[in-house]
Amino acid sequence: MKFSVLFFLLFHLLFSSYGQYEVLEAKKVSQLSGKKIKKGHFLSKEDEITISEKGYLTLDVESAMHMKLAPGKYLVGEESKRHNKWYNTHLALTTELKQKGMIMCKFNYKTLVVPGSSRHYEIDRIELDQKGLVKINSDTSALTVSWVNPDYTYKKGYHLILRDFYNQGFIDVIEIEAGSQSVTFYPGQYGHKHMYYSIIANDCRASLRYKIQVDTKNAMTNKATTFN
Repeated sequence: MKFSVLFFLLFHLLFSSYGQYEVLEAKKVSQLSGKKIKKGHFLSKEDEITISEKGYLTLDVESAMHMKLAPGKYLVGEESKRHNKWYNTHLALTTELKQKGMIMCKFNYKTLVVPGSSRHYEIDRIELDQKGLVKINSDTSALTVSWVNPDYTYKKGYHLILRDFYNQGFIDVIEIEAGSQSVTFYPGQYGHKHMYYSIIANDCRASLRYKIQVDTKNAMTNKATTFN
């Protein structure tokens, strides 16, 4: 058993050090030559790939978190560098949130049970004024989000949490001063096309997570998007 684990680790280090990445999941992925990429294949840093609509790709790269890619065109080596750099950011933000006691913290929400089913709803979460998918048309466009805390006596601060949509790791954590119930940020500056955002209070009461899609191809103006 110990030998098999050691062999796996050595195998992984050997191939990743030479820029060979194992494909863990693949759907609608192909190389420029048209060759279809499937689970179990290996890709090099020099490979250029295309992921078609509704497709995805998961690679075993150098970092401890696998790299998951959405539809688009990619140079594998460049994406691996970007992913590894982002993973270091994720680790730093995880440490920051642990120090603040906000990792795995839980709030005792009131719940509403739907009669005749096992479904229930947390009815006293922070409510964002914007719900559903938000689309940003420029990497310089600002997004302003406002919210309502059902606890009107709460006077402490909040944090905006940004997560990568596919890899689920942290992109950024923005501290919001006490008394404020809105924040403005620039989703396009992070280099992620798809991300989640949510608001969490210092007492761990949080909003639901909603998705942001950044589309720099159709960039129009630098006007701000505001939800309030």
